[in-house]
Amino acid sequence: MKYQVETQALPYSTIILHCLKYPSKGVFGLLIGNKKGDKVTVTGCVPLSHESTPLAPPLELATALVHGKFGVSLVGVYFSNSNPSDASLNMYATRLADRITSVTSSPAILVQVMNERLVSDCDQDRLAVIQKKLYRELADFENHLDNPEFDFYNTNLSNKLVQVAEFRS
Repeated sequence: MKYQVETQALPYSTIILHCLKYPSKGVFGLLIGNKKGDKVTVTGCVPLSHESTPLAPPLELATALVHGKFGVSLVGVYFSNSNPSDASLNMYATRLADRITSVTSSPAILVQVMNERLVSDCDQDRLAVIQKKLYRELADFENHLDNPEFDFYNTNLSNKLVQVAEFRS
């Protein structure tokens, strides 16, 4: 089934920051949101990994933690490939989406970020968080495993992103 996906500004910004923080690596994350018919609204995301070939146990643990916190609001996976011009479907992202489908008993969506369209030295006013280099503050689950003090839910970063959005309005 094909879904029409709408992503709110906060998860969109977080996903882009995750990709910008690791421009030469593939990234993976989970999408939080709600489904209504063939429409999915992404209201949040949880960055998981910045490895092109992530290990299954950490991804399964992270998925279990996120599912425990968000339940059926866990709607899918986002990913980008390590090669910016690679538009192929990533098998690890596909497996993670299959895992989410089995955990939530609902088809998971899969969203690919095309890295070649991202630039970290953005001159335009479209995404102020890039200019502020807030990607340096993002932590994914992999960072959390290295240092448990890193909040992979990115609470402080989310607050800063909201402040930037309010300032820009």
